[in-house]
Amino acid sequence: MSLVQQAGLAALLSPKNTAGLAKACCLLVGAAYPVYRTFKALERRSIRASSREGGSSGTNPLEQWLGGGVEGDRQDCLTYWSVFGCVSMAEAGAEPLFQMFPWYYHCKLGLLVWMQSKRGAEKLYREYMRPLLLKHENTVDAALTYAEKEVGAQARAAEGDIGKFVHLASATTRAVADALTSFFNPPPR
Repeated sequence: MSLVQQAGLAALLSPKNTAGLAKACCLLVGAAYPVYRTFKALERRSIRASSREGGSSGTNPLEQWLGGGVEGDRQDCLTYWSVFGCVSMAEAGAEPLFQMFPWYYHCKLGLLVWMQSKRGAEKLYREYMRPLLLKHENTVDAALTYAEKEVGAQARAAEGDIGKFVHLASATTRAVADALTSFFNPPPR
């Protein structure tokens, strides 16, 4: 291998040079592709109905990943999104620490692939997330109920103020537009 090829390979394999690509792959593999798979799982009933009416009845790769058309389709998607949400929250909280690790996005990409291809999300949910949430379920429910009541009350209280603000903004916009029109198009003399 020539010196140029060795330098190119070293540059390509450097985590600083490939972190951006790995981060983009994490977004595609971790979010964009599962969004589409979730869409397919949610729309499965309409697909099945059309296939019974004379459409094709073949199984595609998305259906295979989702369990081959059983009711577990939605369960798999919900499990993945629950675990993905927890991973994302943990990542947001520890981001400064992760920035010091040069292979972070490469490892995250591996985790996301594992979560989707080897039922890893189900394993993480069953062994870690579910026991933790069951242990604190009553506390979390109480906190969310309180927050929903408070946010709802504040939203209802602000509704009138928001309407007044929108009316004021609309009137101001009309006044500015009228002033600019009369400034740039003065009446003839």
